Amino acid sequence: MRNGENEKMRNWLCRVCAQPNFSFSHFLIFSISSFFLIFLISILFSCDKATDTISRRYPCRFIFDGQQHPTSLVFAAVKSPGTYVYVTTTGDGRTTARHVYVTLNDGKTPREDNVIRTDRENYSAFQLGASNDIGLFIGCTNFNGPVAYDRACPNCVSLTALDFAGNRQQVHCSKCNRTYDLETSAIITGGEGEPLMRYAVTYNGTILTVGN
Repeated sequence: MRNGENEKMRNWLCRVCAQPNFSFSHFLIFSISSFFLIFLISILFSCDKATDTISRRYPCRFIFDGQQHPTSLVFAAVKSPGTYVYVTTTGDGRTTARHVYVTLNDGKTPREDNVIRTDRENYSAFQLGASNDIGLFIGCTNFNGPVAYDRACPNCVSLTALDFAGNRQQVHCSKCNRTYDLETSAIITGGEGEPLMRYAVTYNGTILTVGN
C-alpha cells in the first residue's frame, strides 16, 4: 500500500479499537475474520482468471441460424464428437452478397456455400476473430462438447491459417511447424507456445453463436 493508504488503515483500526466495549478477544476475532475474508476474495479472483480461457486478442462475433440453413455442416459438427469444420465468410450483406463457406474435416466433402439472404442475418456484422478470410474452427470435442477456435496460428506474428492434419482432429501451421489438438487446444508438436485462441460457443438447437 502507499503511505496515505497505510495511514488511513491505521486510523481506522484505532477508531475500531477505541470503542468502549472492544476487548482483545473482539480484536482477535475481528483480525481472523478479516484475514479469511481477504483470503477468500483472493481465491475467487484467482479462480476467475484461471477459468477464463476465452481469447480476446481479436473481436469475434458469429451468429448462424439453423432455421435458415438446417442442413449446414456447421450444425452437424457441433452435435458430433470428433467432427470439426472451418468457417470463412465474404461480403457484407449490404453492398455485396454475404457467403458463409464451411469446410468439413474429412478431407473429402466439397466446401459448402451458404448464401445469407435474410435481412435479419445480414443485420449482424460477422467478425471471425483475426480475419474473415481465415475464419474459425467449430466442432464438438469428445469429452467437453462444442468448441470454437480462431483458425489463425496464435504463435505466428503474421496471420497464418491452420489446416486440418493427422487424424483430422488436429491442425497444423505450415509456417512455425506447430501442431495443435482441437480436443484440448494444446500444442502437440513443434515446441512451446500459446494454445489455440478459444472463443465462447453456444448452441440452443437452432441458433449457433460464437464470440468473446
